[in-house]
Amino acid sequence: MNDSPSVRERRLARELRLLREVAQLQGKDVAERLGWSASKVSRIENGRIGIGPEDLERLVGLYDVPEQQATFLRRLAPSARPKGWWDAYGDALSAGYANLIRLESGSRALRCYAAVIPHALLLTQDYLREVILATWERPSPAEIDRRLVVCRRRQEQLDPDRPGGGLQLSAVLDESLLHRRPRAGAAVLRGQLQRLLDVAELPTVTMQLLPFDAGPPPVTSGSFSVLESRATGTADVVYLESKTRTHFIESEAEVHSYTRAFELISEMALDPARSAERIRRALADL
Repeated sequence: MNDSPSVRERRLARELRLLREVAQLQGKDVAERLGWSASKVSRIENGRIGIGPEDLERLVGLYDVPEQQATFLRRLAPSARPKGWWDAYGDALSAGYANLIRLESGSRALRCYAAVIPHALLLTQDYLREVILATWERPSPAEIDRRLVVCRRRQEQLDPDRPGGGLQLSAVLDESLLHRRPRAGAAVLRGQLQRLLDVAELPTVTMQLLPFDAGPPPVTSGSFSVLESRATGTADVVYLESKTRTHFIESEAEVHSYTRAFELISEMALDPARSAERIRRALADL
């Protein structure tokens, strides 16, 4: 089994959900018998909160888990995370988004290919606001502000002064991102391009541009991100974000495929210096 803490933690959540189903219990049944809330059971099973040793033992007893299997679960339990800053937002974050933030925060490095908009770690607040509003939905001002704050907190991971030196980001941006002007006008795009130049100066960041004349990238899924485990130093999770959900890929073969795709895209892209020059040129044209 992959020894990445993030993978162990999610494996434990899946095992507990399966045990409940085998016991033919609903989440509310478990909550009633243990004196918990139904939301606590749900959060444990979808990995949004960790589980302490005492709570794990109560579930082991409730599900009548054989000792050998219980020992396996206890080995997974130490990876159950401490609380993070995102816990303050509780049910306001979807399970997928909360998992994404948690996995990012526990990773050593992130490699991403941005085909439509810059990765969230690179967005300005004004550009993100335009992305949020570019939909048929009408989020409240409070919801918009919450999304902006959460994104800004995610971006703090790039700070090289953080313990451990900050998240190492390698990003390849499609050249179209330099020309897709938000509805609010050129000023928003100008601020976004300057943000890219500023972030590219960080020692934790390597930024490249995939030019139009490089040809199509070796992926058909569009944007994707590869996370590298802090524990093992190897890529262990890929995530794809869509309109309605975040899809995680953990299969070793698939993770390797995306890792190799990113390497090929990086080879097709301009080097960081030429990429920065292309961004400065686009900024001047605005």
